[in-house]
Amino acid sequence: MTESKTTFRKSLDGLIAARGRESTRQVSYRMQHQLIGAFTKRP
Repeated sequence: MTESKTTFRKSLDGLIAARGRESTRQVSYRMQHQLIGAFTKRP
Protein backbone atom coordinates (compact mmCIF):
# COMPACT_ATOMS: atom_id res chain seq x y z
CA MET A 1 0.00 0.00 0.00
CA THR A 2 2.72 2.48 0.96
CA GLU A 3 4.82 1.49 -2.07
CA SER A 4 2.03 2.28 -4.52
CA LYS A 5 1.46 5.57 -2.70
CA THR A 6 5.09 6.63 -3.09
CA THR A 7 5.22 5.63 -6.76
CA PHE A 8 1.97 7.49 -7.37
CA ARG A 9 3.37 10.59 -5.68
CA LYS A 10 6.60 10.34 -7.70
CA SER A 11 4.71 10.07 -10.97
CA LEU A 12 2.48 12.96 -9.92
CA ASP A 13 5.53 15.12 -9.12
CA GLY A 14 7.03 14.22 -12.49
CA LEU A 15 3.82 15.16 -14.25
CA ILE A 16 3.61 18.52 -12.46
CA ALA A 17 7.28 19.24 -13.19
CA ALA A 18 6.82 18.38 -16.88
CA ARG A 19 3.71 20.56 -17.09
CA GLY A 20 5.53 23.46 -15.40
CA ARG A 21 8.44 23.12 -17.82
CA GLU A 22 6.05 23.10 -20.78
CA SER A 23 4.23 26.23 -19.55
CA THR A 24 7.51 28.11 -19.03
CA ARG A 25 8.64 27.03 -22.51
CA GLN A 26 5.41 28.37 -24.02
CA VAL A 27 5.82 31.67 -22.17
CA SER A 28 9.42 32.03 -23.40
CA TYR A 29 8.26 31.30 -26.97
CA ARG A 30 5.58 33.98 -26.64
CA MET A 31 8.14 36.50 -25.37
CA GLN A 32 10.50 35.63 -28.22
CA HIS A 33 7.72 36.16 -30.77
CA GLN A 34 6.87 39.52 -29.21
CA LEU A 35 10.54 40.55 -29.29
CA ILE A 36 10.92 39.47 -32.93
CA GLY A 37 7.73 41.34 -33.85
CA ALA A 38 8.97 44.49 -32.15
CA PHE A 39 12.30 44.27 -33.98
CA THR A 40 10.76 43.60 -37.38
CA LYS A 41 8.21 46.42 -37.01
CA ARG A 42 11.02 48.95 -36.71
CA PRO A 43 11.97 50.73 -39.99
